[in-house]
Amino acid sequence: MKRGTKGNGSVTQLPNGKWLVKIPVGRKTNGATRYRSRTCVAKSEAIRCHRQLLTQRENQMLVAGPRQTLRQYATEVLLNPNDRIADRTRDGYFRNLNKHVFPIFGMRVLSEIRPQELDRFFSGLRRERSASTVNNVRVALSKVYSVALRHDLVLSNPVSRTQKARRGEFEKTQVCLPWSQDEVRQVLKAARNTSLETFLTLKLGTGMRLGEVLGLRWSDIDFEAQTESIERTVHRESITQLDGSKLRGIVESPPKTASSRRVNQLSGPILDVLRRHQLEQDVARESAGIGWVDSGYVFTNNLGGPLDESKLRKRYRKFLQLNGIRYIRIHDIRHTFATIIIEDDSGQLASVSKALGHSTIGITMDTYAKTARIETRATSRMSEIMFPDRGKIEPISVNPPGKVSSIAPGHRRAT
Repeated sequence: MKRGTKGNGSVTQLPNGKWLVKIPVGRKTNGATRYRSRTCVAKSEAIRCHRQLLTQRENQMLVAGPRQTLRQYATEVLLNPNDRIADRTRDGYFRNLNKHVFPIFGMRVLSEIRPQELDRFFSGLRRERSASTVNNVRVALSKVYSVALRHDLVLSNPVSRTQKARRGEFEKTQVCLPWSQDEVRQVLKAARNTSLETFLTLKLGTGMRLGEVLGLRWSDIDFEAQTESIERTVHRESITQLDGSKLRGIVESPPKTASSRRVNQLSGPILDVLRRHQLEQDVARESAGIGWVDSGYVFTNNLGGPLDESKLRKRYRKFLQLNGIRYIRIHDIRHTFATIIIEDDSGQLASVSKALGHSTIGITMDTYAKTARIETRATSRMSEIMFPDRGKIEPISVNPPGKVSSIAPGHRRAT
């Protein structure tokens, strides 16, 4: 019997004179070690076989379990309910893989796809798509491999050895420059006494995510304490099923993270707008009669049910066009809230982070510090101290109105 270094298996002579080579390749579901073995006639042949198996294992050519294709396994992982991955996230992963990855690697055995191949694939995709698209595909593929690794179907995650795509300095993104203070006043003036007044007032005044606004119930608002509790989100889902069909509907779910569940203070003017909105909803309830659904949401459709975000986006875009207001995405209103406050007083960074529901102040700093020109405020203040008569530095906007911003490369849609 010959035993090598722990974890490298063994070469053992059998009673019939042949030699058995065993290599550990992971663990079974019960925790027991899973082996790959070979039987050889001669000892020299067994030693060569042992070396070959070790090399194959090192190169991820020996894996435990069945030889599934990438498409088969990804479909199994992403189109079945999973407590670790939200339905909407799973569906987004599958769509990305189905569009970009499956046509190239879908029929390949999961364990035989190499990091070098993926690096070349991501590089080629980057020439056609944005960095964010490439990185979204990369995250989706990595998630599939991380599950396969946990199940001992692969020996390593090849995506982890690939490089993340980087956005060019002047490459366009979906992110728009936040509204200025003057633009905010223009928006609020135009929205007065319209169906969007309460929505825009709440978005601008609190920086809530769209799903959080749509998930707000009247029971979450304490008019006496002047607070709102953010307990849930509402959004439209279109989830791909195993048979290829789509399951569509408006879904209520918990906030994105533990820190997203929070209580925000509301100002008197915002509460006044909410009170008027509540009275208008009471009138709508009386008009609808027995057809009214008492969902308890602050923002509802004509019959009291949850408001569809797609219809809200259309109303929002039409409102901006009719009033000649520069278009920014609804999510960029959240950026407007953070940027204006931090630019006015960088000492409010922690308060802004808490109001936005960020898990750390670092996320807020990375996302909004450059947008709010904190560095400019610091150097401007020092210049005022050094040259009190002529020391103020006027910030220069590097992006003309309406152009896409390139000053927040770390932006993520989910912040």
